[in-house]
Amino acid sequence: MVDLLDALPTRPFLAGDEGLRLSLAGAQSKIPIVLVDGQVALPAPGQPTTHILKPPMTRFPATTENEAFAMLLAAALGLSVAGVEPRRVKDRPFLLVSRYDRVIDATGAAYRLHQEDFCQALSIPPEHKYAAEGGPTFKVGFQLLRDATSRPALEVLKLLDAAIFQLIVGNADAHGKNYSLLYGPDGTVLAPLYDLMCTIAYPDVAPKLAMKIAGLATIEDLKMAPWTQFASDTGLGGAFVRRRTAELASAAIKHANDVAGSLSGGGFNSSELSRFANIVMQRAEAVAASV
Repeated sequence: MVDLLDALPTRPFLAGDEGLRLSLAGAQSKIPIVLVDGQVALPAPGQPTTHILKPPMTRFPATTENEAFAMLLAAALGLSVAGVEPRRVKDRPFLLVSRYDRVIDATGAAYRLHQEDFCQALSIPPEHKYAAEGGPTFKVGFQLLRDATSRPALEVLKLLDAAIFQLIVGNADAHGKNYSLLYGPDGTVLAPLYDLMCTIAYPDVAPKLAMKIAGLATIEDLKMAPWTQFASDTGLGGAFVRRRTAELASAAIKHANDVAGSLSGGGFNSSELSRFANIVMQRAEAVAASV
């Protein structure tokens, strides 16, 4: 297992005038794997994988803890997220992310489900995944769900929760390839969330929002209240959007320390987890004040 982690390439981050982006090509090494009796294994040729193995990023501290915290906090708030399990081997942390685009039959065999991220569904080249570069905006994403999903009203509410949560958790890097349509036995739905992280915890990461929330340009800009315009973009009532924002902010304050503590108990970086929780609670208070 250590050899596998060592074999994953360490690639340089790409930087622009406004700072680094975490999700540029080569920013993080990852590898698709299968779990066999709970143990990590490489797939046979053509075998559907069941998980993604993500080692920590070398440039920033505690990214395994950061992503695990953000994903588990989202789950604690009732959002639909991919399953995650932080693990350690000989003091080497890594994250296992369950593939939501798989179904497991009674024999334990995995089968693929079709999915399309928002860029694919809208015929936008992946290099334009950021809204400022021609990628999907939230307004376009909400309309896509209304046009393409089997239960539009439910899927729109799930995307609303996701947008609010990204602001609370401080994730500026949620772009058009981080939201997907999943084609499964229950019809076409918004796929569970993935690649959640508190990017604001790292000063070198660009604060510019990958997908603006109404007039907010950066993850740090909470001085204005964007909710009336965002309600217009989502096609939902302003009072409902503000109420849901307040509910999620209150829930984040309630659960952040417990989620961080549960991970600290597993031998992960407790000081960084406490820092992430404090950042999120401060942001949640600011988001609540904005409504």
